[in-house]
Amino acid sequence: QIKYTEFVSEEINMFDTAFLKKAAAEMSGNLCSDLESLLSAIILSDNKVEVSNRRMLNDNIGVLARLSAFGSREVREDTHHAAWCIAGSLGIYSCSIDELYRAIGRGEISGFTVPAVNMRAIAFQSARGVFKAMRELGTGAAIFELSRGEIGFTGQRPHEYATSIICAAIAEGHIGPIFLQGDHFQISKRRFVEDPEAEITAVESLIAEAVSAGFYNIDIDASTLVDLSFDSIDAQQQPNYALSARLAKFTRSIEPDGVTISIGGEIGEVGEHNSSVEELNAYLNGFTASMPEKMPGMIKLSIQSGTRHGGNILADGSFGDMPIDFTLIDALSQACRDLFKLAGCVQHGASMLAMEKMAKLPAAGCVEVHLAAAFLNAVFDNLPQELVKSADDWVKTNFADEWKSDWTEAQFLHHARRYPIGPFKQSWWDAEECHLAVRDAVYDCALGYFNALQVGNTKKLVEDIIRHAPVEWSQ
Repeated sequence: QIKYTEFVSEEINMFDTAFLKKAAAEMSGNLCSDLESLLSAIILSDNKVEVSNRRMLNDNIGVLARLSAFGSREVREDTHHAAWCIAGSLGIYSCSIDELYRAIGRGEISGFTVPAVNMRAIAFQSARGVFKAMRELGTGAAIFELSRGEIGFTGQRPHEYATSIICAAIAEGHIGPIFLQGDHFQISKRRFVEDPEAEITAVESLIAEAVSAGFYNIDIDASTLVDLSFDSIDAQQQPNYALSARLAKFTRSIEPDGVTISIGGEIGEVGEHNSSVEELNAYLNGFTASMPEKMPGMIKLSIQSGTRHGGNILADGSFGDMPIDFTLIDALSQACRDLFKLAGCVQHGASMLAMEKMAKLPAAGCVEVHLAAAFLNAVFDNLPQELVKSADDWVKTNFADEWKSDWTEAQFLHHARRYPIGPFKQSWWDAEECHLAVRDAVYDCALGYFNALQVGNTKKLVEDIIRHAPVEWSQ
């Protein structure tokens, strides 16, 4: 249970280089020499960081990501702090996308859909591929996210994930804002039924932990509590919007000074029945009525329109079509903007859509699309075969109970592909011979998405609209 105030304060405390050197010495590999090279590329004086050799910094910044991935809690905290100090000296900072989305909600800008990407495996290397694509296309409107479920199966908590993303941004020469997002900060229905207050507290604690790591975009998901046994749509959505409002108020209570966190909600579980305008109205009316009058509410709403997480996996392991309803997305997004001044709807489970369908999202008014499976596939496709086989064998041993009777082995392995990420994290990070290929594959994937979603040349737009409220990082 990490408290927000443990990580953010008004004063900078310089990070402890001696502590990092000690941590590097206790870990295997070339971390000590890499860290020495990193530290020789910066100057620490008067509680400030100056970069004296950007190329050497870029080449060695990955040592902080590795320390954060495999060090103790104390090491992870210190490397997180060090990464933000270095990033700040280069003009790299964490931001909320709220102002951009409010401009969309007011009808001032349009024409693109913001990609929100999940870097599940070898996050530092994967994110480098995304930042390379962003830099090449001039993309500013892109989000890096981590869901509550991913924290479990990837073995990376918010501070570690943020450190990997920050280090990747530095390595690829990124300058300007980074958007970090808590994706599907979801209420577990099973745990909620067992002990409602304990489950709510767990999600509040996670929100606080994420915000303290620089996640200024939080997607609240209480859609698991929607009760379709009621005849009234309002009654069906009432547990969802009431708890969403409670979690939104908590999120507002821990915002850093000058930051308005971007908050999203959700009205239906992805993969279940398609959402309706009536459900949207019931949820947003109930949510609005549950919030204090002058407190900013949510700015986007996740809906279900025909997709599913992981895609439609066919018997041979390839991906089939998903019957996404663009007319529905348009109608729901229009209702968001016209009636509630939200930016629009968010599309989940879409990374395995055919690219020609992906390209239809901007015209349908979709404000944001979440992309995960394709990036994980890019990692698997470039891992050494012996590592893939080890992961597949492990999954077949440990998750055989999830193998449905009508699935082929290929379908099961794609379904369970996420489970080995945490247990095999060390061996995948150590497989340096494949990292360039992973970065290149992720870059190609991101390039295709960004072009389809029309977010090229959005960097200046983002920097013109979004105010930067400096948040100092300390322990």
